[in-house]
Formats: sequence, C-alpha cells, structure tokens
Amino acid sequence: MIQKIFLLVFLALSSFGVDNLTAQKQNALYIQNMIEIEENIAKNFEKYILTEFKLPTINDLISDEYLGTNFSVSNKMGENIDFKSSSDLQLKYAITKEEYRKKRDENIDVENYIVQLYNRDLYRDYTSVYYEKENSGNSYVEFKLKTPEAQTIFDLLKSGNVIAKTCTASLKNSYCNNDERTIRWYNSASNWIEYNKKDFNSGNITISSESILTSETAKLSSLKVGSYIFIKDKTKNVKMIDDSSGNLQILKVD
Repeated sequence: MIQKIFLLVFLALSSFGVDNLTAQKQNALYIQNMIEIEENIAKNFEKYILTEFKLPTINDLISDEYLGTNFSVSNKMGENIDFKSSSDLQLKYAITKEEYRKKRDENIDVENYIVQLYNRDLYRDYTSVYYEKENSGNSYVEFKLKTPEAQTIFDLLKSGNVIAKTCTASLKNSYCNNDERTIRWYNSASNWIEYNKKDFNSGNITISSESILTSETAKLSSLKVGSYIFIKDKTKNVKMIDDSSGNLQILKVD
C-alpha cells in the first residue's frame, strides 16, 4: 500500500516537472516571437517615415504595406503592444504581469530566465531594452533608425516640422519630399532650399534663387562650414564663417 502511495506521489511530481518544463519552453518561444515582433515594428517604423513622412501610431502600421492587416497587438505577459513614445523611438516593455516576473520556485529564478531572455541583445538588431527591475513602468524597448536618411526625416518630424509627400510650387514654410535623394524647404515666398536627405546640414545644398541668400540666413547658418551652395541654373557659392565676428559670409566661386 505504501509503495503504491509513493508511486502515485512520484508520478504526480514527475507530471508537475514535465508541465513546468513545457511551460518554460512555451514562454521562451513566446519571448522569441515577441522580440521578432518588436524588431519588425522598428523596421516598419523606418519604412513608414521614409514613405509617408510623418510619425505613425501602431494602428497606422497595421496595413498590407507595413505590419500586415492580421497583426495582433495582444500580449499575454503585459499591456498590448504599442509605442511608449514614438517621438523618442520607444516601445512599451512587454513583461509587466507579476506572474511572469516573480520567482515560482526557491531553486528556479523564473524572472531571471524569462526577463533576461527578453532583455538580451543577442536576437536584437533594430531594438535594445532599457530595464528597471524595481519599476517596470520606467522600462522600455528603444529602437534604432538604420539609415541617415531616416534619421534626417525623423529629426525634422520630431522638431514639429510638416513634410509634404510631394513638392509643389504653392508650398510655403514647409518641407517636402522632392525625390528619393532630396527634400526641399519652401519659404514664405515659395522659394526653396534643396537638401540631400543623407547629409542634410552637413552637405551641399541647391537654392532656387539668390534671394534665399538674404531671406534664409538662419537656415544657411546651420550648414557645415565649407558647404557649397548651388544657385539653380547659375553660379556656385561656398559658405564661410568669419572667425573674428562669427557672422555668416558667402564667398562666390567661379
């Protein structure tokens, strides 16, 4: 009789151990999938701002062109998948439910296993985790922009600028997408400054008329010293700085 009782207890404990191991494997797979989802959001965020020229919400990305219409924001380990702050390139930290963070066994630190797997950079390329153990509300997933073109567009949008998807002669006090390589700024008189998306203020520019040289001194003063300023269909100018006074000077070059 005692042997039967021991056998039943052994089988019950063995079953518990198998179930616990299965749960851990399922959670590990879930975390790996969550990391893939976050990486995909980061990639499509970059694609979106380079295509739409505005900062997206998560709903903006749920389309055939980006994350797909079947994309689900549900997350069993915490809040729904969403941006914590899109203007700071942050996603919400995924593991916030206590049941997935606390220790379930004195000898097995489940929190370290699940949370540390999620926090690791090993499977992350576009994202990385900022983690505060004592206050998960301060934790977030930061994502990175991979191209200088995307960084230029993002910086302009974050500063509150509006970027039209196409350039038209009627634009005033606005940026617009000119072509794959360049963007333009149209001033109040609809004269423009054309920047390279990759270099922006660190590169050469083209302007629509010489009036820009006097009407847009604030923008020209942001250019890198030595940048060339090309006047459409005319001459070439190079930006110079007078070291003695700090004033902007334009030196014409043949």
